[in-house]
Amino acid sequence: MKKGAEMEKAGNFKQASELYLGVLFKKPNLPEIENALRRSAQLHISETAFSIATKNEKGDKEGVVNEYFNLNSFVNQVNYFTKNLDIDQQTKAIYNKNLDQYLIGQYDLGIKFLSEQKFAEAESVFNTISKFNANYKDTPKQLSIAVNEPIYLTGIQLFGEKKYMPAYDKWNEIYTREANYKDVKNKLQQALNERYKEGSYYLMQENFKEAELAFEQVKNINSNYLDVKNLHREAYSEPIYRKAIKDLKKGKCRTAYLGLDDIIQRFDSYKNADELKSDALVCAEYPIIVESYRGRNSSGFESNIQNAVIEDILASKNPFVKIIKGSNDISSPYYNISETSKNNTQLKRYIDNFYVRTNAKAVLTIHINQYQLQDEPVRSYDVNGLEVKKLKARNGADSLVEKMVVYKEYEKRSTLQSSITYRLVDIASGKILMQKTIQKNEEQELRYARNSGSSYKMIYPTRMTADRIMRDDSNYKNLQTLFQTSDQINNQLLVDNILTDFRKRIVSEVLLFNPEE
Repeated sequence: MKKGAEMEKAGNFKQASELYLGVLFKKPNLPEIENALRRSAQLHISETAFSIATKNEKGDKEGVVNEYFNLNSFVNQVNYFTKNLDIDQQTKAIYNKNLDQYLIGQYDLGIKFLSEQKFAEAESVFNTISKFNANYKDTPKQLSIAVNEPIYLTGIQLFGEKKYMPAYDKWNEIYTREANYKDVKNKLQQALNERYKEGSYYLMQENFKEAELAFEQVKNINSNYLDVKNLHREAYSEPIYRKAIKDLKKGKCRTAYLGLDDIIQRFDSYKNADELKSDALVCAEYPIIVESYRGRNSSGFESNIQNAVIEDILASKNPFVKIIKGSNDISSPYYNISETSKNNTQLKRYIDNFYVRTNAKAVLTIHINQYQLQDEPVRSYDVNGLEVKKLKARNGADSLVEKMVVYKEYEKRSTLQSSITYRLVDIASGKILMQKTIQKNEEQELRYARNSGSSYKMIYPTRMTADRIMRDDSNYKNLQTLFQTSDQINNQLLVDNILTDFRKRIVSEVLLFNPEE
């Protein structure tokens, strides 16, 4: 209120009114502020009316209509809170006279800009006319031309350059805004039809990539346009289909299968792709026997790793790799196989005797080179603590009595060192297709505390303060946790960690291996 009064005193009536309006917007129905607003607003109206009259005398039509327009907006805003404020009739008459003459000039200027194809300037002029009188003459029509015609003409140019989809996008911009502008609806149809014809031409030339792009663009706009669905499927599928047939003849059955599966996943069917896919899968199947051999102190880890690898390969749902669980017996001829020493006759006889009718093509062998679980000697430490007891004095009050005690802290550590070698061996040739040795060490530490005397719950850790042994309340919970910790290390965690790492690395290599490459 005070600031508004200062503005009024300085003759800044509009700024004062705006301050009062700000207050009333936040908190209406303040009579004192409403009266102040009415006073300052009326002074601003009178002041502006004088300014409008001056501009009228100077022949400044644009200045008159713009200042009156802003004043009228101001009055409407003020009347939201204070009623019956109005602009005097003489000022209104000045405005109306100048407005008629101003709009005539602006309209003629807009038409001139359109004739010169200065569309941005014309749009600005007709927008100005609409601000004062939206229905002046045929302003809506002329404004539509100013906005749409440059886009329409750009579409014509692009269409002439055989850039049918960019032309479509331009005309669609107009159609979305004003569907009945000129022949824009027909233009959209022409662009779509020409792109369709272009795709058909590419398809006849077996330029499948360009044909697919053209038909996909048409299909994205209208999936039911002529035969676009079938032609798009043909343009996408035919090169993959032809390559799959060639790959099958070359024995690249996995590649053929994946290509045909891509077609079927996308389009359900194409020619005899289903039949060829089945043939490719039969050809690409790669049954593998998994054998794992025990090592010194392996404690059944050979079975664990064998079962884990089989489980993960089955879970991968790889369409090509089939798994046959093999032996753990070190009498298997695959136990000692190497690149330099292999007896194909012995290997063949072994497969025929033990894995007849499996159609296995390779054997995955897993050798446990090292599996050593070691528990280090337990280390113990004497630690000073304070036993705290609560006693009752003769007067019945409670008192705390602290007594120095010694409890023990223990440290245990277990380590598991393991190393394996895995090989993938081709059954027909005895050739080692893949071989790798991996190792991993895991260790686990355990700390716990014990007290042979009184209850551990009464024992606190200590700390030194100014050469005095003090009770350490802040670490009481940590010490209690040590007292309650088991003295047994769970060695299965070590085994599980190593097993997880080994199985992941073996399975990843096997699934990535492609015998056709």
